[in-house]
Amino acid sequence: MQKRRPLGAIGYFLMGGACLLIAVVLAMGVRHVVHLLPVVILGVPGVVLTFRAPVFGVRHGPDGLRYSGLLNARSHAWTDIREVRVAVVSGTVYSSDVPELVLTSGGTDQLYMLSGHSFGRTRNRRVVRLVAELEAARAAAS
Repeated sequence: MQKRRPLGAIGYFLMGGACLLIAVVLAMGVRHVVHLLPVVILGVPGVVLTFRAPVFGVRHGPDGLRYSGLLNARSHAWTDIREVRVAVVSGTVYSSDVPELVLTSGGTDQLYMLSGHSFGRTRNRRVVRLVAELEAARAAAS
């Protein structure tokens, strides 16, 4: 079983830790309930990012793959996946390349936490390598 983690997971972990630290410092100075709002606004995302960022990524093996994102985790058997490809999510300034699973049921499943940004017509090489690796694992398991 191989596991791939996005490089951005370290950034999410550090950002979550910073938000959590600021929320704790703010909470120490709270004298009224009204002043708890900034603590909640910074504390909840801080807790989510700090404790979920270390498990971001995708694991794949002979049975299938398991994706862990920000708030959810999904598993797919290789028999349920027809193809792994790069999907492009367009934006106004830049586009984002996202690994996309084409399912045999006709649907798709995009793995957003593994996306990579690109400018112009060039593809994100990290996403292209990941998609090639997943597609090779799917073809080997078939």
